[in-house]
Amino acid sequence: MPEGSGPDDDLLTAAELARLTGVSASTFVNWTRHNPALATVTLHDGAVRFRRRDVLEFCSTASPRLRVTAKVQRALRPPTAAPPSRTTASTEPAPEIEALRALARDLRNAAHQNLQAMLTAARLAEETARSHREQLEQLAASMAAYDAALSQLTAPSTMND
Repeated sequence: MPEGSGPDDDLLTAAELARLTGVSASTFVNWTRHNPALATVTLHDGAVRFRRRDVLEFCSTASPRLRVTAKVQRALRPPTAAPPSRTTASTEPAPEIEALRALARDLRNAAHQNLQAMLTAARLAEETARSHREQLEQLAASMAAYDAALSQLTAPSTMND
């Protein structure tokens, strides 16, 4: 590690932050989109990375409406005390469980979006089918009118006139 750099200077992806904190990766992406106070590093290929210290600074100054900031701070700050003994029950779920919960939320959101798209497509297909049926009914009425006119013109009583 170069002199003067530490774990706070490591560049992390949103997915890596999600694994470390148990918070959804989309949360970090949304924070950068909607709040320019969260500093990011853009690599030469356009990829966005986060520094631990920047995320911690953002969380310490963020609005109280951002509920997960305290959780992110707890997960990213280095431990200051001895780790709790194994006999002490932890009130915080393990980071792996939180990461799984975040993943499950992301999957649920994606499934919901797909369902909404399919419902929209079904409504559009239904409207298209109704429009096609109306066009066919109008065509059938037109054909019946043509048939009636043709029958009248070719009737034997009108042929001798």
